[in-house]
Formats: sequence, C-alpha cells, structure tokens
Amino acid sequence: MRGARPLPQRLDDPLIASLGTRMPPSTSRVPDIYRETTKCYAYMCGYAYGCSERAGRPAQVLMRRCMRYMPEPLRVKPALSDMALDLLARQRQRGDALSASTASVLDQLRPDGPTRRIA
Repeated sequence: MRGARPLPQRLDDPLIASLGTRMPPSTSRVPDIYRETTKCYAYMCGYAYGCSERAGRPAQVLMRRCMRYMPEPLRVKPALSDMALDLLARQRQRGDALSASTASVLDQLRPDGPTRRIA
C-alpha cells in the first residue's frame, strides 16, 4: 500500500526486542584501567600548570594521563589553581584584608585582577 504508515506499536517492537539482548564484552585488548576517563577542570586544578592535558574548557581525559592520578614521584608540586588566584584577586579588588604573602603572590601572578569573571 502506497502512503500507508506502520502502526506505532510496530515501530516499538524492534526497540523492545533489542533492549532484552545482552551486549557482548568489549573485544579490545586494552585493559580497562587504560580506558578510564575523568573530567578535567583545568581552571580549578592545582596541577594544571604542569599538566600536558590542560585545556581551556572542561574535557574528558584519560586517568593515566591526569596529573592528579599519577604516582607521587611523577607528579608536579601542586600550586594554587587559577580559580583560587582569581578569587583572591577579587577579594583584593573589593578591599578585603589579605596577608602580606598573599598580596605578594597576587602581585606576581594577578597584578591586573582576576582573569575570568566569577559569579
């Protein structure tokens, strides 16, 4: 029949049939530990300054390449994240009291105030 449409329940039958079938296990020879990912927020990470996976936006990163999950001897020394520096710079702009050491760090890293607008 030309122009005839299938009944709506007929459209659901293949979907329902496929939902009951089991998916075969992965055929990849790469172990699961090497395929695990994490969400990287470089702006909030204290290791971002020394990370090879750093990106401007949140991104999926393999856990074995993320500086947070590396063994201690391979990690860089953590520092203040960009977000922490921006929060401190915003406090200074508002006129809140900061210690002398905090002010000196901000003079070096954020002399013009925050780099991003923080809500």
